[in-house]
Amino acid sequence: MGGAILVGRGPEPGAAPPRRLPLHRRPGRRAPGARRDPGIPGLAGRRLGRGPRRVSLTVASLGSGSRGNAFLVEGDRARVLVDAGFSGVQLARRLAELDVEPEAIDLVVVTHEHRDHAAGIGIGARRWGWPLAMNPPTRRACAPLLRGQERCGDLPLTGLEIGDLSIEAAPTAHDAAKPVAVTVLHRPTGLRVGIATDLGRPTMPVRVALRECAFLVMEANHDEHRLRAASYPWRVKQRIGGSRGHLSNRHAAEFARELAHPGLGGILLAHLSQECNDRELALDRVAEGLAPAGYDGLLDAAAQEEPSPRYDVAELARARADAEQLSLPI
Repeated sequence: MGGAILVGRGPEPGAAPPRRLPLHRRPGRRAPGARRDPGIPGLAGRRLGRGPRRVSLTVASLGSGSRGNAFLVEGDRARVLVDAGFSGVQLARRLAELDVEPEAIDLVVVTHEHRDHAAGIGIGARRWGWPLAMNPPTRRACAPLLRGQERCGDLPLTGLEIGDLSIEAAPTAHDAAKPVAVTVLHRPTGLRVGIATDLGRPTMPVRVALRECAFLVMEANHDEHRLRAASYPWRVKQRIGGSRGHLSNRHAAEFARELAHPGLGGILLAHLSQECNDRELALDRVAEGLAPAGYDGLLDAAAQEEPSPRYDVAELARARADAEQLSLPI
């Protein structure tokens, strides 16, 4: 899968069908305080999940890095973009590579206002009717990207629901108005995806939000040695490496080890710096950090220039469960 690392042993050929993991949360249970209607004009009557019917829960990166970030999460009855940091042309092209029409996006969740996460929200809302969800400080900070006719609603920390997905936000430490990480729960299966980039440092709300995820998209922005040697001005280096900047490979490895648990089937590293990092370096560093935790799931890294594969969250979780079962002493 695009050079992904499978850390540890996977299912053996001819093995029995993998068992289902115990669910972290009961299927269909709503997060306390979650809103069925996120208050976005026009969303209540919107026909969700248009296009071919999907199975369970999938996640894909449209591209990730300093020049743009967007992540597609699909359930059976909803398609959600987390961030849209590309031009309209690029968003349409990248969605097409995943066989998704732009009009089929049911909601765009905006984590913060920086252009590499929000550049395409205005054109997407106007051209394709995308409803937008973000907290009020982020919406005010995004005003230069909007013209006033877009359908915008709040992104409460207590969560909102769309189709068969429940979305929650957790405050992050980053130099933006009110940045958040996002988790997306597929209620029929209880499987959860966590998306956390631009972290600076892992806050306690983010640690709590991500600890039960079946799939993680997490930042591994830079190698600390490369950052020190980079051509950036010193103040930029301080910002990137500071507690309100970006997560280094070393800190990403430590955080991944903290979050590893038997139900975690896949980790996708994101927001890799082109000057201060590279794919193999990030993968190797995080794999080393995960080794003491006994993690044997998928580990991959998102590219800037092209979409990732679609990752089937249930399938990865089952493969991890099967590997765990095979490793048990007889």
